Amino acid sequence: RVYSCLSHDIVAHETTHAVLDGMYRRFNEPTNKDVLALHEAFADIVALLQHFTLPELLEHEIAKTRGNLETESILGSLAIQFGHATGRGGALRDAIGRNDGTGWKRHVPDPRQYDKTTTPHARGAILVAAVFDAFLAIYQARTADLVRLATGGTGVLPNGALHPDLVRRLADEATKSASHVLNMAIRALDYLPPVDVTFFEYLRALITADFDLVRDDTFNYRVAFVEAFRRRGIHPESLSGSAADDPPRTLSVETLRWQGLEQERFDDEKWQRIRRLYKEVCSQLRVYADAAVYLLRDRGELFRVTEQHRRRLRNQLVAAFKAAPEFAEQLGIETGSPFEVEELRRVTRISPDGRQSPQAVVSLTQSKTIRSDGGSSYLFAGGSTLIVDLVKNDVLYSIRKRITNEQRQQRTVDFVHSTEVDPLRALFFSPTRREPFAALHSLFDDR
Repeated sequence: RVYSCLSHDIVAHETTHAVLDGMYRRFNEPTNKDVLALHEAFADIVALLQHFTLPELLEHEIAKTRGNLETESILGSLAIQFGHATGRGGALRDAIGRNDGTGWKRHVPDPRQYDKTTTPHARGAILVAAVFDAFLAIYQARTADLVRLATGGTGVLPNGALHPDLVRRLADEATKSASHVLNMAIRALDYLPPVDVTFFEYLRALITADFDLVRDDTFNYRVAFVEAFRRRGIHPESLSGSAADDPPRTLSVETLRWQGLEQERFDDEKWQRIRRLYKEVCSQLRVYADAAVYLLRDRGELFRVTEQHRRRLRNQLVAAFKAAPEFAEQLGIETGSPFEVEELRRVTRISPDGRQSPQAVVSLTQSKTIRSDGGSSYLFAGGSTLIVDLVKNDVLYSIRKRITNEQRQQRTVDFVHSTEVDPLRALFFSPTRREPFAALHSLFDDR
């Protein structure tokens, strides 16, 4: 039994599942080991980082741990309480560290664990740990000057209680760091492909979304995330991108960003035709955005208007693809298969200096039936996410997962087949299961 009045972290976790499922419907289709794990990890990340919005509690813990968030403090305690309350203690409790009998110790990252772990909670815990590692690095970067001032440049705090003013400043920086990391984690969801998401794509989404909003990365937030994910072994299948449509050349902040539109693939005449069609789509999206901005308090009317514009956009794209098949190729859509406008949203990004960037997010999806060597048939999904700048009237990114990618088809077939022959894995990953998270939460510990 969980008393919601006393366990707001549990409520935050479960509410995050519901919101995520409502906004990104395809994120609960288990086509690889990361999909459900990302759902679980994101819900845990929201619940954990929200605790840093409690200033008095945070000041108490920072005073107790003398500013060192790597000790058990609120984080280790929270993980233990959260795990016991939900009845699945192991995965989240061990995401950060464990008590070895002599005291609470943080885990040393093991890059091999990611490849060896398959169940959603345990695999999701790896992502939670990576995000927490990045948060710690950001907190340390933001407080380095405070520690130098407090220690006369030695960086080593003297014995005894910390000065209350220093405690308050450290707590302020911890709150800012957690708020920034949480906003980055949420914002990145819009920069993911609409289907078959992976942890590595989530890292790319984090980097790209943050770069778009904050170009001057003073405290190296993006470097912290790249390093944290690298230490946890979260990497692509190969840098040549066997199952990816936009593979990075190396693992660096610059190359991990999603790339813009691929002009070099087309001659000048075709590219000019593609640009014209993009502009027409953007103009239609601006009409939708202008209508939606005045309907934020009327959810029913906003839903009706959004559905109306989804149909209009689809009809517009059908005509555009027929006139210029290369436009469909640019969007990652196979013209021989039907497609849907899965999502259409207006969003406003607000930078730290208060600058507003209105955007539209569009998800296009399509599916086709593929067969394995054994004769079994599977529904294989693909599509793309479009990030549209409504000020410049331009498409910034087309983040694609093509249904023509043979390597990804084979990977999906292999994964789905492996779930069919394993009854326990079928609980989580069966394509026919309508409520995978109910099965996940019904188990005490899935590792």
